[in-house]
Amino acid sequence: MTSDNKKIQTLEAQLTHTRALLSHTVDTLQEERRLAAATKNRVTGGYYMMSRAAEKNLRALQKENSNASLVFSIIRENMQIGTNAVTISNEALAKILGVSKRTVVRATKHLKEKQYVQVIKIGTSNTYVVNEQVAFAGSAGQRKAVFSATVVAHECEQDEGWDKIKKLKAVPVIYDDERVILTNDELPPPDQKDLDLN
Repeated sequence: MTSDNKKIQTLEAQLTHTRALLSHTVDTLQEERRLAAATKNRVTGGYYMMSRAAEKNLRALQKENSNASLVFSIIRENMQIGTNAVTISNEALAKILGVSKRTVVRATKHLKEKQYVQVIKIGTSNTYVVNEQVAFAGSAGQRKAVFSATVVAHECEQDEGWDKIKKLKAVPVIYDDERVILTNDELPPPDQKDLDLN
């Protein structure tokens, strides 16, 4: 056997090994995608729980201060599981609800005074921690990390031209109907039987 034949056999063995690794990687990616799809609806803010007594209190809140009730609805909708917290600016709340920032300030003051939320200042935004006796996401009594919160950023808060920013670089992903070519060899054109004509 010549040295060229040995090199070819070595390269073929390496290629076979590389293909096996690639196949394992593709299988792993498919399993990760399957798991992600199975859990995609279990996201932060997916569900939260309330007691019947809290529901009665919310009806009272709706009657006495409808704007506070609307702000509280946005906070509950976005609060993070395990912390009952969300960080959002008054400007974003005002834009979402179609009211003035002064209305939002009065509404959040009412929520704080009536102990629906605890307010923690973070720069020009607030972090709202929902009273877990009213509503909670996760297990009751689980509020541990007040500063770990969902942050809501609205387009009205962004600098001008933010929508013209070039796309960020992405890591290439191998999809189910794709394959990686490991060599520089020219490939024959696809057979018509291989094409999906649907």
